Amino acid sequence: MQPQYAAYWGLTGMGTFPLAGMAQLLVELEPANEVLGLMDRVLKSCDVRSAGHLLEREFGLMEVHARDPDVVREAGAIILEEIDLKLEDRLAPRVVSRQFLTNINPDHSQLFNKVRRGSWTLPGDTMFVLELTPAGYVYQVANEVEAAVEVELVRVAGTGVFGRMLVAGSVSNAQVAAEVAESVVIDIQRRATAD
Repeated sequence: MQPQYAAYWGLTGMGTFPLAGMAQLLVELEPANEVLGLMDRVLKSCDVRSAGHLLEREFGLMEVHARDPDVVREAGAIILEEIDLKLEDRLAPRVVSRQFLTNINPDHSQLFNKVRRGSWTLPGDTMFVLELTPAGYVYQVANEVEAAVEVELVRVAGTGVFGRMLVAGSVSNAQVAAEVAESVVIDIQRRATAD
């Protein structure tokens, strides 16, 4: 987990907060209540912690993390076994929309800052906004974007039907963020549809 991304979970999480450098697993599934039993099983079976779970009308989202990536992989294997699926059975992400907002107006910047759950935007920033489905994939995209380019994570929302990521910075960095986001989505799609 990258520093801003981990801090984001510290701000929005309800349980044990992850730290930069930790490994994370997010599982989004339906019906939503399934995450309750899965979380119970995973927390009893391996040495992971959780920033929480969220139950929406249709989807449930659970988060676990640990310092050791192998422990997080173990949690993933337990979950897949419990729901009788393989990693290849997961849905592939699909980009719904992407936008660039260049030279953000001061008033618009303040509007973003009022609803932010991460870093600030400043007047003059360029913002890249990504919306995709299933929503949970947006967290992986945000973490990879932060690892690749210097941008501010303004908001990452991965619950409900659509996930949204807002990052801000220079024009060139916002463009790189968009390229990285697209390549991450393509890579996940490729792996999710591999036989």
